Amino acid sequence: MGEYIAAAAILSIGTHKVALAQQDHIDLVAFDADFFYKVQVKAATLHKRPHRHQSYQFQLGRGNKVKRIPTEKDFDIYALVAGDPSHRRCLFLPTKSVPQLTKRVSPARFTVEAEVDSWHKAINYVLEMRK
Repeated sequence: MGEYIAAAAILSIGTHKVALAQQDHIDLVAFDADFFYKVQVKAATLHKRPHRHQSYQFQLGRGNKVKRIPTEKDFDIYALVAGDPSHRRCLFLPTKSVPQLTKRVSPARFTVEAEVDSWHKAINYVLEMRK
């Protein structure tokens, strides 16, 4: 379900087309006339912890037994999907900007504006790294 939410988000922004790519570590390929971007989708539901604020906790590591932090050689962009019916929004992050195995994100960060802004920032970051 997360792949479809992320694909819809990218298409709604209107700058790129997207195709599902069911590979080991690539879920979507976003592209325009000049470039393509490999996207790894990570979905989470709201995690309720006693005496703490609610958050989404995303598992970002690769590997079965020993987890490792993915690099830009694996894919270009993470799509962090808030999969709850009340949110269904994404935040996009360049792979290189996330040097951890898990990431917690507040539900307040999943807005339409943040979705669009994070997509543009991730694309610009990836393009800059490719130079």
